[in-house]
Amino acid sequence: MYEFSVEQAANKIHDHRSKEYFGEVLNNYFNGNYRSSVVMLWTVVICDLVYKLQYLKDIHNDEKATTILDEMVEFQAKNPANPKWEETLLKEISSRTNLLESHELDSLLVLQKHRHLSAHPVINKADILFRPHREMVLSDIRIALDSVLTKPPILTKQVFTELVLDLERIKDLFAEASQLSRYLESKYFSNLNREISAQLFKSLWRIAFKTDNEKCNENREINVRALRILFERDREFFAGCVRDSSAYYSEIGDNSPLRHAIFFLGDYPHLFNLLTEATREFIKAKSKTDIDLLTVSYFLSSNISEHIDMLVKHINQYHKLAFGGTHNIHRNHINDLRQHASSAGIKNDINKLLVTMYVNSLNFDAADTLFAQFIKPFIENFSAEDIELLITGIGENNQTHWRGRANEDHKAVVAKASELIKDFDSSKFNYLPKIAK
Repeated sequence: MYEFSVEQAANKIHDHRSKEYFGEVLNNYFNGNYRSSVVMLWTVVICDLVYKLQYLKDIHNDEKATTILDEMVEFQAKNPANPKWEETLLKEISSRTNLLESHELDSLLVLQKHRHLSAHPVINKADILFRPHREMVLSDIRIALDSVLTKPPILTKQVFTELVLDLERIKDLFAEASQLSRYLESKYFSNLNREISAQLFKSLWRIAFKTDNEKCNENREINVRALRILFERDREFFAGCVRDSSAYYSEIGDNSPLRHAIFFLGDYPHLFNLLTEATREFIKAKSKTDIDLLTVSYFLSSNISEHIDMLVKHINQYHKLAFGGTHNIHRNHINDLRQHASSAGIKNDINKLLVTMYVNSLNFDAADTLFAQFIKPFIENFSAEDIELLITGIGENNQTHWRGRANEDHKAVVAKASELIKDFDSSKFNYLPKIAK
């Protein structure tokens, strides 16, 4: 039982070199060579702390880590045979960084004492060489794992502060999500354990969806992108974080924070139901005040077909002959909806939404844009029912058929109607262009 748990913990050691060296510790331990195990364990702890400092120096330009390393190098150069630097290293790390707590320092100094007793004969004792027992060695191994070896080189407060400053610096550098993901994974996320990942996720959520100030507004987009990348690393784990601290994650601000939160929840609808009821009702109400937000609020519907029907009904009820301008759906959000519909096997169900948007055009300009973006590219996929709905709607809104481009645009409508509707006669509709047969 104990050996198994130690081996499991060993798999969580961050540095591959430390993990390899720790294998020697376990090999000695399992073979009953407890004295050798303790001596090697101390060596692995010191090496791992040096590796952590080197990482902080090389990757994050950490001044404290650089100073400590320089001081240790200088001490070794002056005193090549004096191991005192190892104890000094522990104490300096404890006092000047966040890598070691005071109680962890005390426990590691006990390990150092056990190492000295195991490595050096004591001539005034009956048994010259110290004989560490199995339980003591196991305790030392656990202390080394928990205090040093399984810890990432950067801790929550430090990594969050550095991350947000770095995100601000590189916010215009990585246009592609894959580029940003590789950068963040290499520099930050790959070195985080679950505990620190959870704290980082919590802090990023706060500045992405709660805090509303000039600095957060300037960097909200890049902060949300980072939050998405972190969430994608372990969706189930982070969803558990939201569920376990629902009240905290339900503290969502208004305006820009809310808008970005709705976009995020739209991509991960299961998170919506983990929020408090009050917050869910607040988000529902806000979504219904903005047709674009409502479009991405997939968490309000049980399936894509129901979501499309809701949007059609909403436009007919609240934007009748007044769609476009400030009441519009972003092209990207329509494309996303099309992809979801396609994945659900109902790709063409979205056509009735596209028609509803166009036939409720607010003015000529809106009609020009809506036809060009949402009717012309997809009319080949329209059914006879879609075309009939489109023709009826055009007749009920003069902003669609009085505009300058209507005659040319609606030729495609007449052509598709002639293809799908038996004995279709455009002359019966004085607002449609006449096409010679």
